[in-house]
Amino acid sequence: MADQLHRGSHRGSRRRRGGAALRISAVVLGVLVLLGVVQAVTAGTVGVGALSVTLNGTTSTERTTTASPSDDTPALNGALAPATSETAPPSGPAKSVTGSWKQTRGLLTVEVTEVEDRSGRVRIHVTAINASTSKMDLPISSITAVDDAQREYRASPGAGRWSAAVARNSTLSGIVELDRRPVGAGTTFALTFGGIVGQLAPTGGEITVPGIPFPA
Repeated sequence: MADQLHRGSHRGSRRRRGGAALRISAVVLGVLVLLGVVQAVTAGTVGVGALSVTLNGTTSTERTTTASPSDDTPALNGALAPATSETAPPSGPAKSVTGSWKQTRGLLTVEVTEVEDRSGRVRIHVTAINASTSKMDLPISSITAVDDAQREYRASPGAGRWSAAVARNSTLSGIVELDRRPVGAGTTFALTFGGIVGQLAPTGGEITVPGIPFPA
């Protein structure tokens, strides 16, 4: 009787061990299947080493082919050629003359202290002194010049630095640029400020500074 009980207990123990082994095998198999799914998603292959299988269509590689221009395709060669631009001729050195050329009318004095020639652009440095108790306006649109060859010039409104308004008992300095380059026999010019506005502006609203030299 005892032998039968022992054999029954032994068979029950083996069945329990066998059931536990099956459960462990199932868990391991499940883990392997999960790892295989992760590997297939991330790497595009299933398996290990020689037993791995590549899944077609899971990854793609873009290939870019750059065509090289050849002598047989002149249009393409022209399109790929570097752009060229004409080189501007170098400008000549700037010339200038400094001094003091001035004129006073009433309570207004205009003085030219420097004349520059920058590749044909004549720039005139001017100081206006308003000694009156009223503001004066010297508009750039009314500034003109005439050289000793009777060639006429005007102040270029888009160049230079001239603010026009001279407050009472104050001094204004700025730059007036002529609209054309000196040519011919002209060596000096007279600079005229016309259209001056103000209660104490010079009679006739005009002042002229003569004998200003062009830079040689």
